Amino acid sequence: MAKPTIAWMPVRLIQPMLQGQISVLEWLRQAPAFGVQAVEIYHAFLSDENLPQVKVELNALGLRVSQITCAPDFTNPDPAVRQAELQAMRQRVDWAAELGTDAVRTIAGMVHDGVDTHDAVQYAVEGMVKLAEYALPCGVYPCYENHYKDRLWTREDFSFQPERFLQIFEQIEPTPVRVNFDFANPLMTGTDPVAMLQRVVHKVHHVHAGDRLPGEYQHSVLGEGAVPFQPLLQILKAHGYTGYLSIEDGQAQGDSGFRKSLAFLQAQVDAVWGE
Repeated sequence: MAKPTIAWMPVRLIQPMLQGQISVLEWLRQAPAFGVQAVEIYHAFLSDENLPQVKVELNALGLRVSQITCAPDFTNPDPAVRQAELQAMRQRVDWAAELGTDAVRTIAGMVHDGVDTHDAVQYAVEGMVKLAEYALPCGVYPCYENHYKDRLWTREDFSFQPERFLQIFEQIEPTPVRVNFDFANPLMTGTDPVAMLQRVVHKVHHVHAGDRLPGEYQHSVLGEGAVPFQPLLQILKAHGYTGYLSIEDGQAQGDSGFRKSLAFLQAQVDAVWGE
């Protein structure tokens, strides 16, 4: 039976990479030693300049890209900023197509003071739908995440509360925009991830397999937080999901913690989908 593929999203390496302590190529070269077949690439790791080199390295290592993880601020009240964000996302769609992945993560945008909730919802929906119009002919899907806060942001995501996420989801539901479901983010707001996944599972295209304790932004090693992996994976299996389960590796134990997360998730997948 086909089962999901585990990917690696190195959340704990975002700051070291952006500060030049480790290069994206050095990170990619670590992946085979962990036994992963796919990586998820944060958008700030890429540029038009390094993209050809990254592509060569991925091919040499036999690595697939599960998704390019982006953080557009579609809820910005300034229409010029929203247009610039859309244009930047189109560039990231081009990168995704070049690297052979069919997904870019999108989010609503930041909380902005003085912006009416109805307006912010419409800005976010409009940005995602316009992005999909550009992305689909490239073979790429924008995947809207139940998101809490980007690592480079000073504010929370506008749709970090489940009511707002679902408000936006209901408007993008009939469109080609899909969902990047994050297992751990609902725990930041006391929300049941199982109930949320049941509502959106038919649109899930990519999954962030993270873990954390309730209300804690710091990621846990998978299996050491409060995420109910078995019920979530059972829901995915029941809906025929065989896409990527990307480990959000933001835990504080380093490489040893990532190995534990990998072993835990692989055991969970084998238990649900069969050896």
